Amino acid sequence: MRVAIGAIVRTLGGPATYAAELVAALAARRPSPCEYVVITDGPEAFREVDVEVVAAPLPTPYAQLFWDHVAVPAALRRVRADLYHGTKNTVPLWQPCPAVVTVHDLAVYRHPESFAAAQRWHLRSHVPHAMRSARVVLTVSEHAASDLRAEFPAAAAKVRPILNGVSARFHAGADPQALAAFRARHGLGVGPLVAYLGTLQPRKNVELLAAAFARVRARMPDAALVLAGRIRRGYHPTLEREGAAVRCIGPLASAELPLFYGVASVLVSPSLYEGFGLTLLEAMACGCPVIALRRSAVPEVVGDAGILLDRVDEATLADALVRVLREPGCAAALRTRGLARAATFSWARTAAATEAVYREVVGDDSSRRRQPSRAEP
Repeated sequence: MRVAIGAIVRTLGGPATYAAELVAALAARRPSPCEYVVITDGPEAFREVDVEVVAAPLPTPYAQLFWDHVAVPAALRRVRADLYHGTKNTVPLWQPCPAVVTVHDLAVYRHPESFAAAQRWHLRSHVPHAMRSARVVLTVSEHAASDLRAEFPAAAAKVRPILNGVSARFHAGADPQALAAFRARHGLGVGPLVAYLGTLQPRKNVELLAAAFARVRARMPDAALVLAGRIRRGYHPTLEREGAAVRCIGPLASAELPLFYGVASVLVSPSLYEGFGLTLLEAMACGCPVIALRRSAVPEVVGDAGILLDRVDEATLADALVRVLREPGCAAALRTRGLARAATFSWARTAAATEAVYREVVGDDSSRRRQPSRAEP
């Protein structure tokens, strides 16, 4: 059974991590009835993975239209795939084989202001097609599954949640010299660090973190805030006023992420909506305490292993931050619970459940083709 997987991995974010980690975990399964082919914009990401790789360049994020509907169908014909898995919310308009799709969330429906006009159009026109045409719609949390079933009731029976995993490279006990070098390289000093990793989309609610951090600094002048991702320093006046206490270190390579979590005293996710929340899981796996809002899928990921806030206000967040930064016992308890919680997630488990879906879909398709037509005796 030849399974082709569309993997857009050169962009930052959860879907790219999902695609790369899922492919690696699927390829590691032995024995397996599946032979995997990856159609990808980043062949270099799969150099050490035992899969056939088909390069399909994606020069800009807005070229996904061409990628989905021209490059992928052409590749599917060449590799003679029995099944296609679109891992980033869409599938081709024309498919030479059955398809499975992973729709990560409905942020474009719940928080449209977080997306550029072209991105909104692309997702709101192509996700409905994927929901209709895919044999199975995978998603990454129970909350996302509930959202999809409510928004697309005709496809509700096809929706199946399979939780994300966490890579083994995220673990506690990173080399102290490597951590010190990371701090020095990014000018992070030696004081307590409040960390954020993500974007400036409105739904990410970074303004709340900015206001809360100003309150933290009034009580803990040695605290610093480090922002990683595509974030410009002067985007918010409050952050600008905090001066050198705020460090914007830009996007990080995947190899640097464990070091980022390793130097952080606490990771904060003030997001109003997440389909999953991979940064929280990765941080917990590295022994970093986490604070987040009790919204969307976040409780499924964090459980009781972090501080989840019911109130969305700067004073509440600031109090939680100060508690973690000032109370060693609180931080230690969160670290212990976080490590235990993260250990319950694995990409191997995600891959096993996903492969079972592939076998089911291809088996159903084979049965359909074997059934005699009504005209036959």
